[in-house]
Amino acid sequence: MISRLVTKAVVIGVAATFAIAAPASAAATPTLSGPEEVVGYREFQMTGTADPGTTVELWETSIGWNTWERARDWATADGFVTATADANGRFTIDRYLDSGFYFRVQQGSVQSAPITVYSRISPTFWVNRSTATGQAIAGISVLPNQPGLGVQVQRKSGSSWVNVKSFDTDPDAAGNTTSTLTGQPGGDQTFRAVVSGDASNGVRGATSAEASQWIVGTSGPTTPPPSPAVGTVKFTGIQYDSPGTDTGSNGSLNTEWAKLTNTTKSAINLKGWTVRDQAKIIYTFPSYSLAAGASVFIRSGKGTNAGNQRYWGRAGKVGYVWNNDGEQATLRNAAGANIDACVWKTVSPGYTAC
Repeated sequence: MISRLVTKAVVIGVAATFAIAAPASAAATPTLSGPEEVVGYREFQMTGTADPGTTVELWETSIGWNTWERARDWATADGFVTATADANGRFTIDRYLDSGFYFRVQQGSVQSAPITVYSRISPTFWVNRSTATGQAIAGISVLPNQPGLGVQVQRKSGSSWVNVKSFDTDPDAAGNTTSTLTGQPGGDQTFRAVVSGDASNGVRGATSAEASQWIVGTSGPTTPPPSPAVGTVKFTGIQYDSPGTDTGSNGSLNTEWAKLTNTTKSAINLKGWTVRDQAKIIYTFPSYSLAAGASVFIRSGKGTNAGNQRYWGRAGKVGYVWNNDGEQATLRNAAGANIDACVWKTVSPGYTAC
């Protein structure tokens, strides 16, 4: 009898132990993945896994600072970036990048391994004509807009390139930096810009597309090719107040736009031409041929340049370009001459035909 009672007690004790000690299943460690680099300033996507139905928080730090903090959701001002895993335990997070960053996600107290996403510069380079012998004006804008990056302008010489001017991107130039090139041979010359990166901030350099310009020489032809006259390209519409609430979303920004029309009977290359507001927010055209009688739209947000749609590349609530209650839009050619302007002075109706 004693042995039976002992055995029974042991069995009961074991069962009780199992009932008390059985823990809830631990949260799975979340994962996060993303691209190695993002070119320019644009939205990119990260993907990850977590327990189905759970919410993860995005944490981030720029490579240059290395101080982790919860990622702000700039579209909602004071909010933070979160994502909820679907029934398969998968989630996505969209984010903009203005330098190299480290990212991780957190599910409760459990953190994913960090990932690194580098930023690669996307340069827009142009060369404007000068009336001075052997001179031209080189200009560049970079995305993301990073000050203090080294720029090396090179001129094509046969099958090689020679260095002609070095300067840094200007922190106070609203995204555009210009520098005078001197001592250049006359005639049509081809240039490019090599932009250095900034490894301490996770920013990688890039080489621009080529840009050609006619240079006044000491001998040979002295008359440059004619420039398009005032009014050859005109503003034919500006949607200065995007419909609905100004949320700062990319969709909202892209419903704010300016329309230009070629009024001539010949195509005009707009490379180096600029559209600007009174606050000197400037859009610079890369090489783009605007056909006779055709129009092109410049939208304030981000997108893929295709057909007659061009994108300024701005973001957030500060990304809107045009003032609703009055503004002047100005179009200048590559030489910096004013070609057209559009002025409005009232909020309603949010659109002007110029």
